[in-house]
Amino acid sequence: MTWTLNERQRSRLPLGDWWKDEELPLEWDGLFRGGPLNVEVGFGKGEFLLTQAAENPHMRYVGLEMYREGFQHLVKMLERSEVENVLPLEGDAYIVMNLAFAEGSLHGIYVNYPDPWPKEKHARRRLFTEEFFSIAARKLEPGGHLFLATDDPEYAGQAMEQLRPVRSLRSTHPGRPFLDRSPYSVSTRYESRWIAEGRPLHYIVYERTVEPCHM
Repeated sequence: MTWTLNERQRSRLPLGDWWKDEELPLEWDGLFRGGPLNVEVGFGKGEFLLTQAAENPHMRYVGLEMYREGFQHLVKMLERSEVENVLPLEGDAYIVMNLAFAEGSLHGIYVNYPDPWPKEKHARRRLFTEEFFSIAARKLEPGGHLFLATDDPEYAGQAMEQLRPVRSLRSTHPGRPFLDRSPYSVSTRYESRWIAEGRPLHYIVYERTVEPCHM
């Protein structure tokens, strides 16, 4: 790998929370070199992230996952892979996105098929919220993109409602709330299965405008 982590950082990498001991926001250019910085929030087992990175070696990808099993799975895949433009970390999306990335530092943010957490008692775990979208807007560079995907029609509708107040994000597909085809060539494991089953999927792409973010 071409990561430039020092010995202490590298030894803590398998633990996932190595970023907590660093000065925040992280200096990503000092951690791994490359092109524009992207992040996938909730990468599961990492197949999409790893394939996306392999197809775009001129980009850098940070994988963010809060579940240890998924994080460790990606670490093991990276150890066997020749992909050198992925750096994984573990933590809560709201906390890590707020602290680990500087304002305007991200080229793209991907959130693929997060759990909709339909029960009200789990509402705080949802990612398609105004709070999360406001954080994403602040971290994206002008012209950067937020990519969302869900197989849950109610959650897709919620995403649209929660995006509406975030005036510094605008749809790249005005006139239609969702795209019915993926905006990128890489598919997730479950997405491929659902497409084969004919299940309707919902894709949403928003762009960061040059206007200031409204919290």
